[in-house]
Amino acid sequence: MVLSVGTVVAGYTVEGVLGAGGMGTVYRARNPSLPRSDALKVLSAELSQDPQFRARFTREAELAATLDHPNIVTVYNRGETEAQQLWIAMQYVAGTDADAEIRDGKMTAARAAHITTEVAKALDYAHRRQLLHRDVKPANFLLTADDDERVFLADFGIARALDEAVGLTQTGMVMASVAYAAPESLGGLPVDHRADIYSLGCSLYRMLVGKSPFTRSGGMAAMVAAHLSEPPPRVTDARPDLPPAIDAVIARALAKDPNGRYQTARELAAAARDALDDTTTSLRVTPRHPAPHGWPSSTPPGVPRPSGQDALTYPSGQFSGSQATTMPAGQAPPPGPPHSFAPPQYPHHTPPTTPATRASRRRWPLIAGAVAVVIVLAAVVSGVLLTRGDGGDQPAYQAQTFTHAHGDTLVSSAPAAVAALGPGDGDAVLSLGLQPVAIGSTGGALPSWEKSAVTGTPAVLSGLIDTAAVAAAKPDLIIATGDVDDATYDKLKAIAPTVTRPVRDASTPWTWQDQLTWVGKVVGRESKASSLIDSVRSQTEDVKNQNAAFAGKSVAALGVSDTGIGEILIPSNTATYLESIGMRYDDDLRRTPADRGDSRPLQDQNVLYGLKTQVLVVLRTDKAAGQGGYGGLPVGFSAYTGAMVIVDSPDVLAALAEPGGYLATQFLNSTLVPTIAQQVR
Repeated sequence: MVLSVGTVVAGYTVEGVLGAGGMGTVYRARNPSLPRSDALKVLSAELSQDPQFRARFTREAELAATLDHPNIVTVYNRGETEAQQLWIAMQYVAGTDADAEIRDGKMTAARAAHITTEVAKALDYAHRRQLLHRDVKPANFLLTADDDERVFLADFGIARALDEAVGLTQTGMVMASVAYAAPESLGGLPVDHRADIYSLGCSLYRMLVGKSPFTRSGGMAAMVAAHLSEPPPRVTDARPDLPPAIDAVIARALAKDPNGRYQTARELAAAARDALDDTTTSLRVTPRHPAPHGWPSSTPPGVPRPSGQDALTYPSGQFSGSQATTMPAGQAPPPGPPHSFAPPQYPHHTPPTTPATRASRRRWPLIAGAVAVVIVLAAVVSGVLLTRGDGGDQPAYQAQTFTHAHGDTLVSSAPAAVAALGPGDGDAVLSLGLQPVAIGSTGGALPSWEKSAVTGTPAVLSGLIDTAAVAAAKPDLIIATGDVDDATYDKLKAIAPTVTRPVRDASTPWTWQDQLTWVGKVVGRESKASSLIDSVRSQTEDVKNQNAAFAGKSVAALGVSDTGIGEILIPSNTATYLESIGMRYDDDLRRTPADRGDSRPLQDQNVLYGLKTQVLVVLRTDKAAGQGGYGGLPVGFSAYTGAMVIVDSPDVLAALAEPGGYLATQFLNSTLVPTIAQQVR
């Protein structure tokens, strides 16, 4: 039921309808306490009553609300109506969107490059926080009516919430529009941030050409097959007036293998700008919809449209009917094996200037509330499967015997159900693109940066390893690189082949890079592990370049708990990270043979009065900690005259804990670095 003007929802007063679709309706609503209008999305009763979706939506809305970026639509609040329909309040952007501008023939190449650049900033910001968009397309690129045309990326969170609630490999809904969906998402394979980059490449192509890259007369089935198997089209075939260099940009952005794509959205945007430099040709496309742009072609009866400045068709993406397609669930192709997370394979077919393509299959979900198109994908996708080869960047798994602290273990085939039990093991497995069936957590719950990488429902184990819970998860491989006693190891290896930490000199630190490399070997993804390590190295250089004030600053870290104060030693993940971003860790805190672990108890708190480093990072887990404040710290800290950085966020503390990880480092780069930068100038 559409809400009428004047209806009050959680204090928001409905002023008009901005858009409607299968997921619900979006209203312009007067803010309860501020003199402004917000966009209020009210989800359908059907979705709101689904317990799994409710849980996912709540989590993803909370994650989306943490995004604070000038190119991302801000999420203000969420809740439910008296009728128990979920709602979310967000920034109202008065203007239009890139999809409408394409249809109205107002998109130039220079404008497309500008929009891509701004969207790329938003995506990279979110990706550093381990949040995927999953529905990147021109309809979600909101454009203000100002002369300088600000660009916003809309609809973070809801796509992932719905994808996870119904399962991407089960009959249900798929939120990303097929026209912009990456091959791995269509094939039911694990996805990471590079799926968003693929979608951004498709969006750039459409902004330049006026149609999506794999538009086919055969409808959605043909489009899916093209995404999976055909090389990206050349922009210049449709736009010979554009520089040929743009063809190579699109070819790389739309590579079937994620490793062949740009690894950040900004890389893609920069390449597009360079290729399109000084190109200002306007693309004229006959508008398909005569309705005033910014408005859906029809508005629910009895509800007025907002007056005044043109308003964006909210919500784009899931709410916009023109982008989605519906298919009866019974007409989907057969599903792949459940919990199959084997490395994707890519065929040898390599067209000129295009990375190797891949074909795969997936069971097609339903896109709710959209234009109905009944199709049968099984024959098409099965035909594509017949062309698959065994080659590609991810080689076939070779049986290996691993020598580790508890003996030798034969791993005969690529694992599909991994239990990652030791500190950092979950980070490593998730980073490599696998979804664990069981994952260890020291705090009883996964930190946000790890949780957001999880798309399944693994058993989360806290504290001591619960072998019964591990057995119930039915793993085909167990990775446990933490401290495991012989009795526990014997129980684990009776469940599944178990690999612990490799044999090494006890004095050699176990870094997250060592761990990722080891786990990569075990699961057959060593090349990806190497690529991830290289990418962090590059990102760290960017952090140092962008924070010149860090260079050479002396730094130390102290841990404050209810039981006392500990000096964080070097080597440790905390010390190593602080040095990696340009600072110089206090050499007096180097670990000695007498030290046990990565910290040393501070026996005499008078030492606090003599701290000489330029920067002091205080890691607080004491009861008085909270909100980054100084309250409750021992009085000796008041004598410190340098830049003091208080860290008490459980997620940041977890990311700094041993041994760290790829996901943890990404999170620190996006959260801890800005905090330090506020103090170190």
